[in-house]
Amino acid sequence: MGISRKKISISIAIYPILLVLIQLMSLPSALDIMPESCPPDSLNCDHRIIALEVSNQTLDQAMEDWQSSLIFTSSFEQGHIVDRTLFMQFPDDIFYQNSDQGIILHSQSRLGKSDLGVNAARMDSLEEFLIAYEWS
Repeated sequence: MGISRKKISISIAIYPILLVLIQLMSLPSALDIMPESCPPDSLNCDHRIIALEVSNQTLDQAMEDWQSSLIFTSSFEQGHIVDRTLFMQFPDDIFYQNSDQGIILHSQSRLGKSDLGVNAARMDSLEEFLIAYEWS
């Protein structure tokens, strides 16, 4: 016995409503500037420094290249990328900046108490990308 057409139709109708609700709920939680660290006991944030010396312009280009390699659900602004999960479009803020210590990266989910390791995995991937990047 399969799933009825009515259940499928209801599921298809509910999905866009859920997407809109997620985006509306995340707006007040959007970060405007890079936090200095993750909140205490955070399970949905990763903050790190990568010891690389590059110009701001070169860093912007590298980050735009990284963002363009993501699935179509991300957006780029200088110093700030918003990446969304593929299916439910949960937004995560990714900040980057140059400092005397190196490149500072911060990735944090807007919604929820835990991201099941998504931000840490994202930062691992980004760190690998930046270390392997062919800097001009």
